[in-house]
Amino acid sequence: MSNNQQQHAEAFIMVCLDITFNTNNNQEKVIEQLRQIDAKSQMFSVPDQCIDYIFSLENELVLFLFVTDTIDHPVLTIISNLSIVSSIYILCISNEKTDENQLQSFQKVQRISTEISQLIDQIKFDIRRIEYEYMKFEILQKSNASSTFSISPNKQEYSFMFTKLLKDIFLKFEDDSTPELIEYYQSRYHDNSSMLGVIDEFKRTYQANKAINWYTRDSFIYRTVNEALRTQNAEALYKMRTFIRHLHQQLVSIQAESQISMLTLYRGLKMKINEFEKIRNNEGGLLSISSFLSTTASKDLAVVYAGHTDSREIAVVFELKIDSNEITNSTFACIEQFSHFGQSENEWLFSVGSVFRIREIQQIESIMLISLVLTDDQDENLQKLTEHMHKIIQIEYRNPLVALCRLFARMGKYETASELCKKNGELENGWEMLATLFDTYGLMHANQRNDKNALHYHRKALNTMTQHVATNDPILASYYKTVAISYSAVNQDKLALDHYQIAIDLELQALQPDYTSIAYSYDAMGNILHYTFQQYNRALQYYKHALKLMLENLPPNHDDIISLYQEMADIYDEQGKYDEALDAFHESLLRRKASQKCKSLDLNNTLKKIATIYKNKGNMERTSVILSICGDIESSCPRSLESRMDNLDLDALIAKIFQSD
Repeated sequence: MSNNQQQHAEAFIMVCLDITFNTNNNQEKVIEQLRQIDAKSQMFSVPDQCIDYIFSLENELVLFLFVTDTIDHPVLTIISNLSIVSSIYILCISNEKTDENQLQSFQKVQRISTEISQLIDQIKFDIRRIEYEYMKFEILQKSNASSTFSISPNKQEYSFMFTKLLKDIFLKFEDDSTPELIEYYQSRYHDNSSMLGVIDEFKRTYQANKAINWYTRDSFIYRTVNEALRTQNAEALYKMRTFIRHLHQQLVSIQAESQISMLTLYRGLKMKINEFEKIRNNEGGLLSISSFLSTTASKDLAVVYAGHTDSREIAVVFELKIDSNEITNSTFACIEQFSHFGQSENEWLFSVGSVFRIREIQQIESIMLISLVLTDDQDENLQKLTEHMHKIIQIEYRNPLVALCRLFARMGKYETASELCKKNGELENGWEMLATLFDTYGLMHANQRNDKNALHYHRKALNTMTQHVATNDPILASYYKTVAISYSAVNQDKLALDHYQIAIDLELQALQPDYTSIAYSYDAMGNILHYTFQQYNRALQYYKHALKLMLENLPPNHDDIISLYQEMADIYDEQGKYDEALDAFHESLLRRKASQKCKSLDLNNTLKKIATIYKNKGNMERTSVILSICGDIESSCPRSLESRMDNLDLDALIAKIFQSD
């Protein structure tokens, strides 16, 4: 698949095989109606060519329309056995009586009719169900609900917050990108006359208060907006920024007039087994929706959309519990009076980036019911996470394009970020965009492990900023920190320490300091002093600063708190302070037990260090006991020391290791 095809990949594609090509005069009518549903619809009259085309597809699901004068045709058997084919529809142009027994062997046949209009209605319903199934989500585990707090969050961590951050940025734009969006659609559908007609109508009639109507209309908007959000297509999303802003603002307006306090909504879909397992394994965690979320107040309708569980997919109904008295910053509204569909589905729409907590999962007959509770910035962990990300991308800066480029760059979309920097304003005058461009280049080179080039561009970004803002402006903190990281990568650790300290001093001057970010800077300084300079007392000083802030701002059993206790234990061990080392290791094991994330390799490494300490203390009996435990762990999982130790009684093990002498 070419880059262009990948960029425009959608959830499905319509493929029509008309073996009555020489006798049927309605082919143009059929393809015209199909292309109104799916602009990429493909028509074939030769079975082999049709089958070859389907084999060439990679990501799309195929909805197959078979136009025939008899259903007794071998191609139907071949098509029905292709896993990529989701549904089959048969337009029979003869009056031949259908043999129902014969069709029972073709489980994918959704409908047979002599009327194209009936099939089109069925196809539209099935497509809406398929689009429901393409609900992309990200999960943040309960035990690590603030795991995105680090000195340099990774792409997976940004993915959880991506659409929420994107929405927050788009709300700060004041320009109108509608002309750009229209040009984008005209280019994308240049060879589809029916779609171009709808685009022309959009161009003539679209207004901000019509965003919901256009979004719910059976046209290009719904699919392309959610496709771009789902695939994180940065170029398309930038062109859609005004429409996304209008849609969100219209939801806010409707929500403000609503008097509902308690509400239960539903979303039914078929979910791939591995996706369902992600949710089942993370009860209590947070689930972020990557697009606008359509739901219904009708549980029965949700069950219809869920369909039936089969060998590949599970029928799922999300039950969404909302208490408006506890939710102040989440946007959702009943849109039935504004929807193109009217009141038929009692539809409620959630804005992009909505976050839910996974409460429980239960099976009710053939349906898996997943209970979710809407949460927002009132959730302490989510609030801290949002504030931390806002500071990293500089969302409060006066130019929202800076935040957008910084977000794209941190998602690994370096080319898009740099192109936006170049296209918006003259770089010789637009110092904000120039600094952002240098920052993007620095991140790109760091990702490629070109550490010297990364340092070069991060220093240029910092120098550009210091020429235009006050030397004590807290916005400089993130630039000093990235330079510090780059200095450390090229082993210029003294300069790294200096820049970390400046970053901390600047951050502390902010009206609302990011104490979690400061904690990680202290931790990084402690690591340099510990491992590079072996200055153990100074390293301990910084580790203690970091630990204090982490305990105040992260979940108590966060992975990095556990690691910090172990770093401190290692230093105490190096200094011969064995009792302090054992206390620190004891604390790390208690928190690892509470986090319910204990891997055998991590545990074994810790136990061997503890055994060495007891050996140095002259307690050979305790040393022997601990090494015996290590041997038992290794023999129980010799092939994968990364395996989880879910069946291990950590309480008993910890008590045995740290029993009073």
